Amino acid sequence: MKTSKVARRYAKALVSLCDERGDEVAVRAELRKFEDTLRSVPDAMEFLANPTVAPEPRKNSLEQILALTGTSGTTANLVRLLLDKGRMAELPRVREEFEAALDARSGKVEATVTSAIALTPADAERLRHVLHRLLHKDITFQLSVDPSLIGGLVVRIGNRIYDASVANYLT
Repeated sequence: MKTSKVARRYAKALVSLCDERGDEVAVRAELRKFEDTLRSVPDAMEFLANPTVAPEPRKNSLEQILALTGTSGTTANLVRLLLDKGRMAELPRVREEFEAALDARSGKVEATVTSAIALTPADAERLRHVLHRLLHKDITFQLSVDPSLIGGLVVRIGNRIYDASVANYLT
C-alpha cells in the first residue's frame, strides 16, 4: 500500500501527541483493533469515507463502532478527525506510518523477503543476523516465495530494495 503525504502528516502528529501523553502502546493496539473491525464489516470503510453520504449517519455509525471496539481517548479523537476532514480512507496508511515511526524510533525495521524457494528457519535466522549487522536494527520480516526469481532473494525494507535474485542478473 502506497503511503501519502497526508498519512505521514497525520501519523507524525499522532506520534507527537502520544509522546506527550505516553500512550503509544494503547493507541497502536486500538488502531489495529479499530481497523480490523472495519475490515470485518462489509462496506464499513466505504460508507464512512463516502462524502456523498450525509455527515450525521456517518458520525453516528462511527460512534457505534468506537463504542463496540472500546476505542477512546487519542485513537477515538484521531478517527473522528479523519472523518470530519474527509480523510477516513487514509486510516490504514496513517496506522502503517504511525507504527513505522514508532518502530524506527525504537530501532526496529520491518522487511519483506521474497525468495525463489521457501527459506528454512535456519536460513531465515541467518538472513536476520546479516540484516541486523548491515542496518544495526532489529529486523522482523514477512517471507514469501516467488519461483520466477529463479534463485536468490529480494529484500524490501521501506523504500529500499536489495535484489540478489538470479532473475535480476539475467535482465
